[in-house]
Amino acid sequence: MSKANADALGQDLNKWLWEPRPTAVAPRVTLAILPHAGGLAQGYAKWARWFPDDVRVVAVQYPGRGPRFAERAALSMAELADPVAEALAAEEELHVFGHSLGAMLGFEVCWRLARMGRPVRAFFPSAAPASHIRRDVLVPDGEPTDAELIEALVDRGGMDPEAFEHPELMELVLETLRADRRISLSYRYGEQHRTLDCPVVAFGGTADTAVVPADVARWEELTTGPGEVHLLEGGHFYVNDHMAPVTARIRRQIAV
Repeated sequence: MSKANADALGQDLNKWLWEPRPTAVAPRVTLAILPHAGGLAQGYAKWARWFPDDVRVVAVQYPGRGPRFAERAALSMAELADPVAEALAAEEELHVFGHSLGAMLGFEVCWRLARMGRPVRAFFPSAAPASHIRRDVLVPDGEPTDAELIEALVDRGGMDPEAFEHPELMELVLETLRADRRISLSYRYGEQHRTLDCPVVAFGGTADTAVVPADVARWEELTTGPGEVHLLEGGHFYVNDHMAPVTARIRRQIAV
């Protein structure tokens, strides 16, 4: 590969990762965060505050939103998982946290990295049913209306009230949410029972109307390594009120 082509590939992969807290300190480990459906990497900017400077925190930036709003949104899991795995393959001592759709994506990314000979150190799925039992719970039949999507977001606690004051922003949010919903609906774990070898530490909300605790608990079935489940008070976005215990558990795992 020529240097020009290598540089172009590097630039293409770099657009997938956003670092909220660049630091001159050589990172000891990397924590990659995979956003929820309709989510932006920038929505996870506060996470960096909970980790020391030698932990590199990066959030994955999906196409079709944020700085990448002009790009076509991905419409299949492979369109996200393949390039995200490539973008993260060079990271040393990698830990992966994914919320909701990000948890589903996280499993596929971790699986791909393991097959590339770059296994992650730990995987933290959040607010999602284990991939082998996943089922859509937003609107079972047909394409939801804008009103139904907004109602679901508000009910789950994932809608910033300020977004209602900006119709253009709402249009973008709904467009990306529909694209992400297509990914969720079309995703299939597959007939082969695929498992990870790393620790899997799952999180969920006790009052989550979209993902019941019993389905979160089944993430333990998708690893040959240690498995844990932590249920915290709250709904689908329980983590917004429980950043301290969630990040504390991740920090303890990073220290292992």
